[in-house]
Amino acid sequence: MKLFKKEEKVAKSSSALKYGSYASVMTAIVVVAVIVINLMVSSFDIKFDLTKNKLYSLSEDTISLVQGLDEEVTITSVYAEGTEITVITEILEKYASYSDKITVKNTDPYTNPAFAAKYAQYGDVVSIGSVVVETSAGNYKIIAQDELADVYVDETTGETYLQGLRLEGVLTGAIRKLTSGEVEMIYELTGHGEVAMGEGLKQELSNNGIEVSALNLMTSAVVPEDCAVLVINGAVTDITSDELDAVNEYLNNGGSAFISLAITAEDTTNVDTLLDNYGVDNSKIMVVEGSTDHVYNSNPFYIVPVLNAESNITSPMVSAGTNVFMPFAAAVELSDAKRSTVEIEMLAETSQYAYGKDILNMSGFEMAEGDEMGPFNTAVAVEDSDGEIRIVVCGAQTIFEDEMNEIANGGNYGFVMNCIDYLRGEEASFSKSLGAEDYLQLTQSKAMVIMFICVVLIPLSILIAGLVVVLRRRYR
Repeated sequence: MKLFKKEEKVAKSSSALKYGSYASVMTAIVVVAVIVINLMVSSFDIKFDLTKNKLYSLSEDTISLVQGLDEEVTITSVYAEGTEITVITEILEKYASYSDKITVKNTDPYTNPAFAAKYAQYGDVVSIGSVVVETSAGNYKIIAQDELADVYVDETTGETYLQGLRLEGVLTGAIRKLTSGEVEMIYELTGHGEVAMGEGLKQELSNNGIEVSALNLMTSAVVPEDCAVLVINGAVTDITSDELDAVNEYLNNGGSAFISLAITAEDTTNVDTLLDNYGVDNSKIMVVEGSTDHVYNSNPFYIVPVLNAESNITSPMVSAGTNVFMPFAAAVELSDAKRSTVEIEMLAETSQYAYGKDILNMSGFEMAEGDEMGPFNTAVAVEDSDGEIRIVVCGAQTIFEDEMNEIANGGNYGFVMNCIDYLRGEEASFSKSLGAEDYLQLTQSKAMVIMFICVVLIPLSILIAGLVVVLRRRYR
């Protein structure tokens, strides 16, 4: 009987030893695999962009541009040694990774004053934080830091923070313009009391390689062939039948338009016909916001709409916590009849507590019997697959004004620029959030600690745990 128990104990010990040996081998394999993977990632500079707004990723348009370059381009960041902004240098390196025609470097203006002097002779200033783009042909553009990013200065501490990046749009526009001489054109329709674009918005567009020009269709008769986007911003009086034909011809040939509605009592039959053709109704309903959470300065006409978190146009703004300011907005209603080829996406809307006043009959802002109840669309994106037509319709003609943009801390122009990108068939890239959830600044010491934990401490802990299990089972 004792012999039987001894044999059973020996069998159990043998089984435990085999299991322990197996666990030890598997632990060793895992440790080796972790070390090999870390070495491969380090050797081949493999990186993954895990930020939700793809902060470190370039758009297909940018990649196509840099991969098709025929001449050398040098991109120089200007920072004192050791003060480089990691997120900016990482993105610049992305450009170089897609093309051997691009060279990226940094220059310290304190140790290399000749660099700035080279451009000073032409009256150009190179400041700290600038990025200089120069081609082998000698063409160059100096991009200041405030053109690359949304800069916030803490009034209490005086410290400067980057809140959002516009780097890609500005840099890609500069490369395109310098290497090809090409600029994309936006034409503003004139002659009907339209509101002109603010100079700040024109500068933003210019930074992205887009120029703005006025267009009078009563004298030119046709929309120019190089028109990337046609803007009709708050036409107070109606366009003519000939102008309507010219706009329709442009759109039917694959054109794009940004149309904002005017607060006007004038008859606008032709503008209404243009919109109705794409499923949008110019209702001439003035929106009054009934929720204090969605107005500015307690004014029910000063609307701060809810942005669509699911739209590619507005989702980057929602992620960044950016607002849009749309004072004196008209409701953008949808037609009862819409062609099957037309898809409409809400971009911005009021709260459910908003109500609408008939522009032709309103006498005040108080809610009255017969007023329509919200929510109301204040901006929509329209896409017609029959002809690849894209249109953005906004209820606020004030969206293009510098003063309104300043109240929104840049949000209005962020919205407009993202809409322009959409209309041009590109990804929204005006400003990518640098919120704490998207971007983490690491010092060298912190990076070393994290590397030690991942490469040494964790694998060593696994190995020790495996050995403890084996030894405990062996002497059980």
